[in-house]
Amino acid sequence: MDKIILLVMILLTTHIARCQTVFKAGDPSIRYDLIKPGVTLYKIATTDSSGRIMSEFTCRHTVSVNSAKGWLILTQQYQLPDGRSLLDSTIAQISSLAPVRMRMVTTPHFMNMNLDFRAAEVHAVADKGGKKTDTLHKMEEGYFDSNLLDYVFGLLPYKKGFRVTLNTYTFERNGMDPWQVEYVGEDILNSTWGKVTFCYVVKTGNGNLAPDGMTWIEKSTGQVIKRVIPMGKMYYVITKV
Repeated sequence: MDKIILLVMILLTTHIARCQTVFKAGDPSIRYDLIKPGVTLYKIATTDSSGRIMSEFTCRHTVSVNSAKGWLILTQQYQLPDGRSLLDSTIAQISSLAPVRMRMVTTPHFMNMNLDFRAAEVHAVADKGGKKTDTLHKMEEGYFDSNLLDYVFGLLPYKKGFRVTLNTYTFERNGMDPWQVEYVGEDILNSTWGKVTFCYVVKTGNGNLAPDGMTWIEKSTGQVIKRVIPMGKMYYVITKV
């Protein structure tokens, strides 16, 4: 009996360890070959449970590559429903996706941010509604910037049984923001631009702040095609257009 109990404990420990695998920046299985310059436009809608659109805005993703410095640069330009705009730009090492710097500005001003990413900490300077912050947030090495998450999702090595944690940095969570990513299966989408898209389907979430949502990723390019994220009685729907 003791041997059976020991075997069960070993199996449970192995299962828990597998479920809690931390996937770090620089992992050699990241699909670095899919990193290419380009521009993608996304429509972002908030809907009720029946699918009725309650608000809608756009975000333009621009990916640039600075080969001389070894940088990947992702710029996201949001045109918000109330007429305001938000522009953020993250620099990451192209060889690992480890973040280097991030800048965010809003027009008219409601929040600006300046982040300096280091191996085990982030120097964060922010001005939100006139409240200024200048602080260091401690991190575990091998983290990603949460502003780069959508892009990172598309470069992971999906296969049956793939389930990992991505440690990311989020200012609003004072540093560590673990996201769970789990491969669910595959799907075919008929896109709005008339293309049949073969996709990985992935479940992503970070607990109460962002409950588990579903993400569709084009297999051939690594681009996020669609995300559906529950928000209480509403849904946040991101679609490539």
